[in-house]
This record gives sequence, structure tokens and C-alpha cells, in this order.
Amino acid sequence: MAEAFAAEIAKSLLGKLGSFAGQEFRLAWGLEDDLARLEERLKAINAVLSDAEKQQSKNDRIRLWLHMLREVLYDAEDVLDEMECETLRREVVKTTGSTSRKVRRFFTSSNMIPFRLKMGHKIKKIIERLAQISSLRSEFNLSEQAIDCSHVLHEETEMNRSFESFSGLIGRDKDRERIINLLRAPIKVGDAHPLVLPIVGMGGLGKTSLAKSVCDAENVRSHFDLKMEACVSDDFSLKLVIQKIIKSATGERCADLDEGELNKKLEDIMKGKKYLLLLDDVWNDEAQKWLLLKPLLSKGADGSKIIVTTRSRRVAEIMGTDAAHNLSFLGQEDCLSLFYKCAFKEGQMELNPNLVGVGKEIVEKCKQVPLAVINLGTQLYGKTDEKEWKSVRDSEKWEEEGDGILPALKISYQRLPTHLKRCFLYCSVFPKDYLFRDLLMVQFWMAHGLILQSSNPNEKLEDVGLRYVRQLISRCFFQDYEDFNYVAAFKMHDLMHDLASSLAQNEFSIISSQNHQISKTTRHLSVLDSDSFFHQTLSKFPNNFHQVRSIVFADSIVGPTCKTNFEKCLLEFKHLRSLELMDVSEFDSFPERIGALKHLRYIDFGNTKIKRLPKSFFKLQNLQAMVTGFELEELPKDVRYMTSLRFLDLTTQQKRLPEGGIGCLECLQTLFIGYCKNLENLCEDMQGLRSLQKLFILGCDSLISLPKSIKCLTTLEELFIMNCDELDLMTIEEKNEEKIQPLSLSLRIVMFGNLPSTIALPEQFLQGSAESLQTFLIKECPSIGEMPECISNLKKLQNLEINDCPRLSKRCRRETGEDWPKIKHIPIIKVDDDDNGEETSD
Repeated sequence: MAEAFAAEIAKSLLGKLGSFAGQEFRLAWGLEDDLARLEERLKAINAVLSDAEKQQSKNDRIRLWLHMLREVLYDAEDVLDEMECETLRREVVKTTGSTSRKVRRFFTSSNMIPFRLKMGHKIKKIIERLAQISSLRSEFNLSEQAIDCSHVLHEETEMNRSFESFSGLIGRDKDRERIINLLRAPIKVGDAHPLVLPIVGMGGLGKTSLAKSVCDAENVRSHFDLKMEACVSDDFSLKLVIQKIIKSATGERCADLDEGELNKKLEDIMKGKKYLLLLDDVWNDEAQKWLLLKPLLSKGADGSKIIVTTRSRRVAEIMGTDAAHNLSFLGQEDCLSLFYKCAFKEGQMELNPNLVGVGKEIVEKCKQVPLAVINLGTQLYGKTDEKEWKSVRDSEKWEEEGDGILPALKISYQRLPTHLKRCFLYCSVFPKDYLFRDLLMVQFWMAHGLILQSSNPNEKLEDVGLRYVRQLISRCFFQDYEDFNYVAAFKMHDLMHDLASSLAQNEFSIISSQNHQISKTTRHLSVLDSDSFFHQTLSKFPNNFHQVRSIVFADSIVGPTCKTNFEKCLLEFKHLRSLELMDVSEFDSFPERIGALKHLRYIDFGNTKIKRLPKSFFKLQNLQAMVTGFELEELPKDVRYMTSLRFLDLTTQQKRLPEGGIGCLECLQTLFIGYCKNLENLCEDMQGLRSLQKLFILGCDSLISLPKSIKCLTTLEELFIMNCDELDLMTIEEKNEEKIQPLSLSLRIVMFGNLPSTIALPEQFLQGSAESLQTFLIKECPSIGEMPECISNLKKLQNLEINDCPRLSKRCRRETGEDWPKIKHIPIIKVDDDDNGEETSD
């Protein structure tokens, strides 16, 4: 990467050595002296790393020294992780050893003496390399500085100030009006079908924001029968574009359909309908590809129209049937308005006239590019130190070549704390237009050790990671933020992705039809063309894969030999931490060798046809996060051997989750059980989930009941149960409630949605959270007849929302409803959006 980040890696290593696990290594492996010397050497180097990283941008020799150090630190991390893997493996054998000889065979034991000798040799070699590198530091006159162990920013972030709050629409009223008029204009004889309107302009001008704003305008939406959109990005893959259009129209992924089936499905969707389609961020200027897509899009009714956003005039000439709308630079006065809106809190401008003047000078350097203005404005939001504003104005980055946008983005990146820089750069392994989910993003970061414990030992790593996400969103490093109550989704602007990729290029490689190379420094790999990867990259660079830590297959692994190729691939990745299969693969089960990836902590095969998991899969004791595919037939009991699992997103064809499996995962923090169409019952031993904080049960149409053991989840803080047609929530209540001990739960937020078979809310269950419940959401539950009496005892409840529950809504109407006395103490109440979240007053 552009920056070595050696200090962050060193902190991570010192934290590992100083942790309980580190002490276990010393005792279990007899390596006390070696590990103590390693720790001593790391502390000595770490003392000067802060100064070195400050100087690296101006001193090439220091930068090279840091990169050499980084390579050694990565190797040290691999050694410690290998020891941790072996310790975990032995712990599993030890704790399950009484079960049977079968378990001991499952985890074939290795001799401790050879392993200890092997690890001791590796540690000594690392100490020697560190000593050589350390001897060079005297040449740089580096000063020792206090080590900052804090990895968490505790500043307040305003999530409502995301990119869309000021998305460049200031000053675009005339552009918006003109495009709306073109879309609403009646068709004339001789008009092309469909009519294609290109919006052309350089990156960062707000083409996408303008186009989406136009498409969302009520007078436009009402003019068309169907609205669709697809982000095309760099690679114009006809099949992928059609899949995206269909998904936008119907929500279906259709990844298993061939080209002919996709074409037929798209035709059926559009037939007889006047549609509006947004093709966003089109780059490919090969006319042939457009000529293949255009006939498919002509199947809609007369008057159908397409908006194309592109930076290329050539693309506009090829695709456009109407004159292109050229988006110009934003006017200077509008740029100032946009900047001040981003940078100042309400009333702050009047109190800081000096900052207004400095801000004007900053805006002039942005050269009328809205994204640059927005980005720097949000960086300075709430800051009142004039020196800080002047440091942005006077940054040396402005001297670099660029149109205002690239220097501005680099300044924004430069101002990030180091730990957020690393998190941002790691996102570049995912392809452009990738839809991130906050909970999974955090797990990916955790898999690579990017999130370290805060100064509060009771704060979970997941909570720290979510704070990182919020901070990057508030600084506009992510955009298109949407909060779906239980999970947030967002994307990276393509220019932000370009920035991350360019800064991460020393460790990051993209395999495409144009590039087959991978360097020895590559640790993160994105495969956009699996055919090129398997048939060229693997064979040409056989020795460059051992150091790779993450791989994203963004392209389908297809063809008759795909499983064999994938198996060969697994042999090469000795230290892989994360594996993502983003598209449907031809094979239906992982190769047995998947179990050899002992460092693996994160795996996502949610978009694959994987039906079965081999026995070896459950040797992955280090695995912390797993997302399964929609076609998985069952999750066996052997999942209990995955003792490090903290996050599980499960879809299965099973009718019942067996006991002795998921219920044994004591480290599990988050559990998604989603779209299991056959699932009727969950496991009855959920009390074993001693660390569970978030439980999501979604789209399980056959689910009849919940296990009574759900009441034993005393650490559970968030519960979402939605779209389960047959579920009766009352199944978790005992018949003789007076005989049951009072529950002691920790629920903060509960949401019940679209549960047509539920006729009453579980009173005892809710009462158990009387001292913790803050938000209660009830949506689309038409059979619930009344609010339980216990609601009046929930004194911490701050927010109650009831939507599309006719009987319950009537009883909870403000002042007049029969249940109003039970809920009137709650500060914020929304019933079918009638009250707009009014605060109650006694």
C-alpha cells in the first residue's frame, strides 16, 4: 500500500502477544524465551514507528525501510496465527475428546515436539530479520514517541449527514428540469425506440445523483409503468447487465439462468410496459456490445426511455438517440453554498467569519467539482480551529496534477486516522458498485485484524467496527447509505474506489482479461475474470500466492474443470484470511482441501450453488464469519467444532435445526436465519449461545414456533423477526406463567414484521426486558388485537412504532384508543405514520 502501516501491524502483534492467547502460547509450546525476545524487539521498533510514518511521504529511504519492516511483521503475524490455530485445534480435541474416537480421527493430532521446533525456528528467523532492519533506523534519526494504543475515535458523527444530504443537486435545478421535460415529452413520429438520453460529464460532477433524482421525481415515476436501473461500470458484460436490470425490476437474482433464459425473462418483464431505465456509469465504447443489448430493450411499450450516465463522449455518441446532456462544472456561488452546508453546523458561520474566508479559498481550489467540495466540507464539519482549515487550504496535494477532485480526495484521505485509512484501503479488494453491508464489512475488517479492542474492555470488536463504518460514511468515503432497521447498506463512489485502488496497489492486484499478473507483494486479490486467473495467472506465477490474505471471486467460476481449478487454487493460499465467492459457481460442493485453509476467518459463498459442506470444512476453527448460499441442503452438527465463529448468516433447506450444532457456538455474536423455506423449527438448545447479541429470523415461511430456550438468551440485545407467515410468537410463552421465574433479558430493540399468524405479543418475554428495551417496532401484523399490559412497565422504552396493524393501530390511537393509557408514557410514538413521531406529554 502507499503507506506501510507498520505501526498498526506492530500494535496488533503486541496486542496478540500480550493477550491471554499469547500467554497460552508461552505455556503450551515452551517458547517463553523466544516470544519474550520477539516482544522486546517489537516494542523497541514500535517506539519510533510513529515518527517514521510521519516522515515517509518526504523520505523515500524511510518509506522503503517501512515496507521492508511491514513484510517481516506480516510474516510474524502468520507465525503467531499458526500457533493460535494449533492451540485452537488442540482445544477442540480436548473439549470433545470424550465424545468418540471419531472426533480424534477428525482432528488428526500432530506431534508437539516437531511443531515446537518448527515454530521456534521461524520465530528466531523473524527476530534476526527484525534486528537487521532495526539496525538501519539509526540512519534516519527517528525519535521515540509515546505509543498511542487507542484505535477508536470517540467523536460524534451525524449519520443523517451522509452523501445524499448534499449530493450535488444544489445548483442543478435547470439541468433537472430539462431532463424531466425530455422524459415526459410525448413521443413523435420517427422517434427512436427506446429513446436514449445520455448525461455526460467528468467524474465527481454529480451525474448519478442528478439521474437518480430525476428518476425518483413523482411526476416522472407516474409517467412510466416500470422503473429499473443498473450500474454498468468498467466491464460491459451483457449477461451481468441483464441480471442487474431484472433484479432491479423484480428483486430476483437470476444468476443460474443462461443467456437465452435471461433474454426471455427480460422480455416478459418489459412487454407491454412503458419503462424508464437508468444505465449508470457506462464506460465501454465497443458499439457491438450496445448493439446486442439494444434489441432486448426495444421490447417495452412505445414511450420507453433510457438514461445513460457516462464520462465518455464516445459512449454517448454510440448509445444516444437524443442529444447528450452535458453536465457542466458547478457555478462558484453554488459551490460555496454546498461547501458551507457541508462544513458548518447551524449558526456556526456567523460566529466564525475567518473560517468563511478560508473556506472560500478552499472551494476555489476544488475547481467547481461538487464531489471535491462535498468531501472537504464534510472533513471540516464542526471544526473551529482556523489552523486546521488553513492546513487543508495550504496542503501540498493541491500542487499535484489534477482537476481539483483527485487532490481533494487525497487530502481527505490524508486527514483520516491511520486505522480508518487501512479499513478504507481494504475495501478496494471488492469490485466497483459493490453493495456493502455494515455488519459484514466489520467482519471482513476483523478477519484482517484491522479492528483492535478499544480502551473499554467491555466493548465488543463489532461495536468498534460499526463506529468505524459510521465515521467513514460521515466523511463521505461511502455513499448511497440506506438503513434497513437491522442492517445498513452503502457503496463507494467509483472515484473513491479508484483512489483506494491506486493507494493500495503495492498489496492489491486485479486479475482481468487485460491483466493476468500478480506480484510477490500482493496480499489482496480481486478476480474479475476467473478464466484468466485459472489458466494464466496460476500457471505463470506459481510462487506468488503463499502471501495472499484475501481473495474475491467477482466473476463466475464456470466451465467443466472449475472445481479442479478451484482445488488447485486452494493449495496455493497458505495464509488466506478471507474468501468471497460473489457469483454462482458451477460446482455444488467445496473440495475437501478447503479444510487446509486453517487461517481462514471470513467466508462468503452466499451467491453460489453450494449444496453440501465436506467434513474437512469444519476443521476451520479460526473461522469467525460465514455466509452460506441459498441452496445449502443442511448445516451439520459438526458446525459446533467452529469454536471461533462470531457471525453466521444461514440459509438452509432443513426442516429443523438439530440440537448439538449451532446451539454449541458459545462465541457467536450475530445469527441471521434467513429465507429457509422448509424450516419449521429451530434448535431447542439455544441457551448455549452465551454471547449472542443480535438474532435475525427473516423470510422463513414454514416456521411454526420459536424454541422456549430463546428466553435464556440473556445477552441478546437486538431481535428482528420478519416475514414468517406461519409463526405464532406466543409459542415461546409457558402455559403456567405464574410458575416461571421472572426473565432477565437485555433486549434494546425488538422488531416484529409481517407475521400474519401471530395474534398476541409475548408478554412475559417483553416484560423480561423492562429495564433495557428502548425501541419496539410492530409492522404488518394484522391479527394482533391489543397491546399487552406489560407495555406500561417498560420504563426505558423510548420509541414505539406501529404500522399496518389495523386492530392494534386503532387501539393505540393518541388519546382516544383503548390501549393509549398503556403507552402514553413512551416519548416517541408513531402509529401508521399519522403522528409523525410526535413526542408525548403527560
